[in-house]
Amino acid sequence: MKQHRDNLVEEAAFDLTPMIDVVMLLIVFFMLTAQFAASMRSPLDLPRQSGENTPQSEHSLVIELTREGEYRIESKSVDVDRIIQIVAADLRRSASLDVVIRADRQAKAIHLNRLARELTKAGVRSWSIATTGYAEATR
Repeated sequence: MKQHRDNLVEEAAFDLTPMIDVVMLLIVFFMLTAQFAASMRSPLDLPRQSGENTPQSEHSLVIELTREGEYRIESKSVDVDRIIQIVAADLRRSASLDVVIRADRQAKAIHLNRLARELTKAGVRSWSIATTGYAEATR
């Protein structure tokens, strides 16, 4: 007796290798992006104070104040006038702008006060200062 194999239906086979490759590439991309974002911040000695751990919103601006009194945005040195131009442009694009100031503990208060005064003139109603929590400060 002869068996007929012609009536058997072939099962579809899916090759998952390309999908796994794409997922691995995405993981590597996001890891590198996160690393670059962290490296854009200057190493500053932030104030040691416990505070809220608030996530940054989509419309946030981080201004760094070094111990020498230099203002930086994305690791580039800028003067106060340029900061106000950037803030004004961001406020025109979005009504809600979160301004975060990363001020070195050794920076003179006069520089922070000047920045706060100029931000208020530009229309920023609230801003926050980045701190290092107690647990991170003891490491």
